[in-house]
Amino acid sequence: MRMKNWYAAIDTHSGGEPLRIVTGGLPPLEGASLRERAEFFRRNFDAVRKLLLAEPRGHGAMTGAVVTAPVTKEARFGLLFLDQEGLTAISGHGIIAAVAAWTATGQLEPSKAAAGILIDCPAGTVRAVADCEGGEVRLVMVESVPSFVWAAPFRVNVEGAEVRVDIAFSGEMYAVADASSLLAGVSGGYPLPKLREWARLIREAAEGRLQVEHPLADWNGKIYGVFFYRREAEYDGRCETHVETHVETRLESRLKARADDRPDDRDSSGIVYRSAAVFAGEQLDRSPGGAGVCAHLAVLYSRGLLARGQQVVYEGITGAQAVGSIAGETAASGRRAVIPRFTGTAHVLGFMNFLLDPADPLPEGFILN
Repeated sequence: MRMKNWYAAIDTHSGGEPLRIVTGGLPPLEGASLRERAEFFRRNFDAVRKLLLAEPRGHGAMTGAVVTAPVTKEARFGLLFLDQEGLTAISGHGIIAAVAAWTATGQLEPSKAAAGILIDCPAGTVRAVADCEGGEVRLVMVESVPSFVWAAPFRVNVEGAEVRVDIAFSGEMYAVADASSLLAGVSGGYPLPKLREWARLIREAAEGRLQVEHPLADWNGKIYGVFFYRREAEYDGRCETHVETHVETRLESRLKARADDRPDDRDSSGIVYRSAAVFAGEQLDRSPGGAGVCAHLAVLYSRGLLARGQQVVYEGITGAQAVGSIAGETAASGRRAVIPRFTGTAHVLGFMNFLLDPADPLPEGFILN
């Protein structure tokens, strides 16, 4: 077999959500901004995205990232995020996984990761801080792009249940859906076979009512994902079942000590939500959520249900947890916005090498749903 089109990658997961980070085989991407580089990738390397994410090398749940040079002076590097439909402007699990992988492979010193770095994304520049022990990353906290509620809430009838839906922007447009009525009488987690159908119905209803306009003018304007949430309980910070919350509290405490404007501490308790998301058409998020969590945090804050600095625990469909909070207020696209903060885990799975056999009849792979 003659070797053709070799690619190297680091495989990771964050809260169960897979991410394949492309580390070799691509030339430098042209463009002065990350959105320009994303468009360059779309025009010239979309076949690579399909090759690496689709079957037989990947699978229907696979996501990807491409590390680029930064475009802002202060940033350490840039990230483009790939999914089964194309590219997305931001990925919470992708940022967490990239920081963990870059630290694990020695490309980012633990001390610098712990001090905090800036990362350029198509949606904007984010800040990431790693909690390191013995040179290993235990948690990564991300202060994401300004997020806000984009449209007034409305009700959607989903299989006989009235569902409240808010449309929020967190780097991508999300329909944020209260799943309480859908899960009435259901104990435990979400019925996974129904999630994609529910998401499709909600997305169609939302886009039928609203003329969605993405705040990034040169980006796809449709609703990217549907984030489902159901409130479960409260914890008091001593609950042993939320181990990650304790570490996240220590990490936030260090950041607060350095911050110019300290978040208030009106409520030291936290809230627990069961979360699930469907994005990029029919991809089911295995993680508790990143951009979806940020959209939900913006909704909670706008409704007066979340104090600045109050922690929210999200438990995803795998049982993995993430912790979210509001770091501050700002303005974006002429609207009142918040700076959401979320913390999660990531792990390196392996180092991959791929090539394309010229005789392969499926050079761009396939997806079986």
